[in-house]
Amino acid sequence: MVSWATLQTIAFLFGPILVPKLIAIVRSVNLRRTSTQALDSRTRLSLNVLTLTVFLALASSLSYFQSENIIKATGARLLLTPNDVLLRRFENLRLQQGLEGLSSTDVVLLSTLKTREGRLLYAAYGPKPLTECTWCSISDPSSYLYYSAPAIAAPHIANIAILGLVTSSLSSKVARSFRISATMAGLGVALGEFGLLYNHDLLQNTQATLTKDINWYHWRLLTYRGLAIAAVNCVLGVVTYLTATGRYGSSGVSDLEKIEALSKSLDVGVSHVRTSLFVKSTATRSESSLNTISEFWRTEAANRRNIASEVEDTKNQVLERVNLNSINDEAFKFTSNLIDVITATKGPALNIKNPTETTTGNH
Repeated sequence: MVSWATLQTIAFLFGPILVPKLIAIVRSVNLRRTSTQALDSRTRLSLNVLTLTVFLALASSLSYFQSENIIKATGARLLLTPNDVLLRRFENLRLQQGLEGLSSTDVVLLSTLKTREGRLLYAAYGPKPLTECTWCSISDPSSYLYYSAPAIAAPHIANIAILGLVTSSLSSKVARSFRISATMAGLGVALGEFGLLYNHDLLQNTQATLTKDINWYHWRLLTYRGLAIAAVNCVLGVVTYLTATGRYGSSGVSDLEKIEALSKSLDVGVSHVRTSLFVKSTATRSESSLNTISEFWRTEAANRRNIASEVEDTKNQVLERVNLNSINDEAFKFTSNLIDVITATKGPALNIKNPTETTTGNH
């Protein structure tokens, strides 16, 4: 499995790249909280399906839902416990479970576990290939991997089908925008499990001196598979939720759809321009239409000139009827009276002259 030193190296390499992006995502989510929107029915259904698959994947990673490990259940050691001791412990285990004795499958499994190579294959591939495969051979360990391939691929195919369903045309635009990414992530998890199992060293457990040092590779992969599928579906659900509510990312409209909408609007504008040019060309070619249009614009220009002339005449008549000097005198008298009142209460009056008199004196 992946060592702690490898994990530290990966963290040091990709940490400086991923951490700033995560911080930017969190800040973007906080900024968009004020402009959130409600989820539509299709997006809500997709999120419910993803939530269900996350719980199922997490449940599959528990040892309760995995195949039984008889060596651990009997407290035996992988390579050091003799076959007769393992047989007696296995029979006692079945009696404790309420069974009458060993089944035919148990007998086949015990016959395989009599050899050292069989026990190493048991730790790597689990009990089913050792009991069900009729053409597999201990001398060819890869045959057990080929037999296990359909069983390994089945949950991944089911998960990829679910990811394709929740990002298909039946879902919302937001979920459809993550279709390629979700499919690639599901395929990546499947290929990763096959790669780990293919590169596994069967002789690794020969160096284990203690029971806790034994690498039960088959059961660890089952746990990691459930966690990986749950992580992929959880990330897809969170990103879909944030995008659909407007907290992060785009509104679900792809760049192709934006280009198509823009091209449609340009086509509409071009059609309007062409229609206008066609009407103009038709009107100018017809002598009667051209005369009608010219007469219309001449009449329109004459009406505008008449309106402007009437507005100017009305303005001049109003200015002639209004006596600006009398208005100025009345304003001066009102101001003088107001200042006299203020002076009587506050102090001596100021010497204020009529601006008309001042103007006259200056002249």
